[in-house]
Amino acid sequence: MLITLKQKKLKDGRISLYLEYYKGSNIGVDGKRIHIRDFEYLKMYLLQDPKTPKEKKDNKENLKLAEDILAIRKAEYVQGKFDIKNTAKSKRRFLEYFSEKTEEKVNSVNNYGNWTSTLVHLKKIVPTNLLFEEIDDKFVKKVKNYIDNEAKTKSELPLSLNSKYAYFNKFKACLRSAFDEGYLSINYAAKVKSFDQAESQREYLTHDELQRLANIL
Repeated sequence: MLITLKQKKLKDGRISLYLEYYKGSNIGVDGKRIHIRDFEYLKMYLLQDPKTPKEKKDNKENLKLAEDILAIRKAEYVQGKFDIKNTAKSKRRFLEYFSEKTEEKVNSVNNYGNWTSTLVHLKKIVPTNLLFEEIDDKFVKKVKNYIDNEAKTKSELPLSLNSKYAYFNKFKACLRSAFDEGYLSINYAAKVKSFDQAESQREYLTHDELQRLANIL
């Protein structure tokens, strides 16, 4: 992928700065070559004809900042391509990130409830200052063991099988998201098996059962 800094002239006399992500090309059904590009608009602008010292200074600073962002994006791409750990992101606290992901689910009542319950349990076993760089297989197994054998309901009863399934899956979803976003260099969610779900109670009769009931009556 080729990442470049581009400029676009606007009708109001400014120049918009944006990044172009060129992802190659392929041949369409009509035989024509299609170029694949994505764009990131930086919401940063230059004046086409700066006159005052301040305008010239602002142009220079905005262009420099845009070039710095370009350098960051290129570095992020290289890290992802070669599976290099992002040291800045790996310093983030896990529980802080999980709390952020929980709040993203606030408009989904049932889902949000499971996320908040999972967070309550995680706070009982995960140190507040635990960083992503400290997460490993041992940590993931420790969380699973806690949910399976130690976690209790508000009534101090063991968790149901469905609660274990729901809470651990939220934990896995967070790990998966962290991997996708560059906080983890290993997808631990793909390495650990979820709990089984309990069979739901059947509230209907099968055709054979109905037939047998009819014969009895």
